[in-house]
Amino acid sequence: MTATIFSDDAGQTWRSGEIAAPDTKEWVFPNEAMAIQLADGRVLLNVRTESRVYRRLVTTSPDGATHWLKPEFDQALREPVCMASIARVSEAPRKNRIVFSNPDNVTRSDGKEATARRDRKNLSIKLSYDEAKTWPANKVLEPGYSGYSDVAVLSDGTILCLYERGATRPDFLTLARFNLEWLTDGKDSYE
Repeated sequence: MTATIFSDDAGQTWRSGEIAAPDTKEWVFPNEAMAIQLADGRVLLNVRTESRVYRRLVTTSPDGATHWLKPEFDQALREPVCMASIARVSEAPRKNRIVFSNPDNVTRSDGKEATARRDRKNLSIKLSYDEAKTWPANKVLEPGYSGYSDVAVLSDGTILCLYERGATRPDFLTLARFNLEWLTDGKDSYE
C-alpha cells in the first residue's frame, strides 16, 4: 500500500496520512510513489505497481494526506514496473508545465510477455500542460536499457534527468541536461 507522512510544523513532528493506493488485486503492490503539488493546491501521487496493466497509477488529495481519490491507471504512462519521476517545470504566470520520466516500454525481448515484467528500456521524457492529465510532448532520452530515473528543474528552466543505463542492466548512472526546446522540438521555450 502507499500512503504519505506529513509535518505541519516544519519537520518537528510527523504524522501518517491516509492510505492513498491500497494493495488490491487490481493495484498490485503499489510502491515507489512520487508526489507533486498541482497548481490548484492538490497533491498528485504517481505510483509504480506490479499490476499486469503496466501503467502508472495516479491519485490526488486536497492536502496530500487525506481524502485521496480512487486511484486510476494513467493509460498514457506505460511502464515495465520501474521507478519513475515527476517534477514541475513552471506554473502561472508562466505556462503550467510538468515533466515526467520513466522507461516507456511494455514488451519483452525474450517473448515471455505473459509471465514476467517488461524490459526496462526506452527512457522517455514527457511534458504536460494540463496538470498531468495529458502528455502531448514525449521524447526518448535513452532507447536502450534504462532503469530508475529522477528529474529536477533548475531556476532557468533547464531540466536534469539522472538515470540508470547499460547494455542489459544498470552499469552506469548518466546525468542528462536538456531544455523545453529539445523536448518539444522547438515548439515551446522557458520564458
